Amino acid sequence: MRKAQYRSAGAVVIWIVLIVSVTAWRKGVYFEGAFDTVVIAKAALQALAVLMALALRRTAPTVHPVAGGPLLAVLAVLAVSMVGALDAGAPAASAVLAVRVVLLAATVVLLASSFPRKDVLGQMVIATGVVGAVLTVTGIGTIAGGGRLAGTLLPISPNGLIVLCAIPALAAIHRVLSGRATAGAIIAACFFSLACIATQSRTALLGMALAAVVLLLGARSLQRFVAVVLVAAVPVLFAVVTYTGLVGTLLNREGETSNFTLNSRTIAWDVVLQTPFESLQKWVGAGLSVKTVHVKGQYWNDQVLDSSWISALAQTGLIGTAVLAALVLVVLVLNLRGGSRNALPIALLVFLLIRSFLETGLLDASVTFMVFIALAATFVPPRQARDQVGEPAVPADPLRVSVPDRSYHQAV
Repeated sequence: MRKAQYRSAGAVVIWIVLIVSVTAWRKGVYFEGAFDTVVIAKAALQALAVLMALALRRTAPTVHPVAGGPLLAVLAVLAVSMVGALDAGAPAASAVLAVRVVLLAATVVLLASSFPRKDVLGQMVIATGVVGAVLTVTGIGTIAGGGRLAGTLLPISPNGLIVLCAIPALAAIHRVLSGRATAGAIIAACFFSLACIATQSRTALLGMALAAVVLLLGARSLQRFVAVVLVAAVPVLFAVVTYTGLVGTLLNREGETSNFTLNSRTIAWDVVLQTPFESLQKWVGAGLSVKTVHVKGQYWNDQVLDSSWISALAQTGLIGTAVLAALVLVVLVLNLRGGSRNALPIALLVFLLIRSFLETGLLDASVTFMVFIALAATFVPPRQARDQVGEPAVPADPLRVSVPDRSYHQAV
């Protein structure tokens, strides 16, 4: 038992190292091929995480099945992006970023093969919660004077910080709604939910709200006091929405520069969408290093591509975006087939996918990508468990590459 606890703690440390390695260390700086101390340090952390995951995998008493299809799909998208980077004449920066994505995915797959799915998701939640809590507490001063909660220890933006807070918040809410409410779970749900609201990240908050609804619909039974609190919360929420300016503050944030409004985003999106069909870039993109586009007729020259899907079009073209969309759809459908047992993974997917329309990170060395790959790689339908109870066997999953393991019957 003690050895298992040490191994689980080691996995949490690996997740934390991964999160720190993909979190911004400098504000508004994008990798363009030049190596400096920050780039080298983050690369060293990723290499350390891979080595630690390999060591943990070698000591695993059981090899757990993982889905190989998602990793193959990611490799295919990255290959398409490299074709575009070569055509655009800037392959170096894109190649480095592609290697980082591969290392991140490989590390997650190693962890997924070392533990049952429930443990993998739990370790990931703890790691994001630790980093999110530290950045929230150290960045509390950013909300003084009506500002948005952001990181200061690491200069992570409010839109990035909410990912680190929403994941543990949804996990804590799931625990409360699944009949396992404890004082710790309630405190965590309140703390991280308030942190999410303090970031004032509108799209992510919408995704989080819908994800919470998914968790509520997936609840099989509620503890009596939880049911009472939920009923009492309805008029409280109504009063907050009706008689306070909270919703208005979120919808009309003051102090924002126009570069970060939806209108400004659509200007950049139009540039990408208007790429001619006869150009190779329309089909294969221009590489992962494309983070901004040049805009005309504005008082600024470059605009960030604040959308995972528009970024995918710019970086991997129509071909890469189609593969990515197919992967997302398959992962979502497979988890939906698990019903209420997969309430938390489905809720996390809902949150990530809604956020992806107005924020980047779904195909990048980011926490969003890390969580998505964890959800994708760890979903292997428990075929043996179904056979043992006399139910029809689950059809072979074309996206699954499994290692035989008759001891694995868990589904979350």
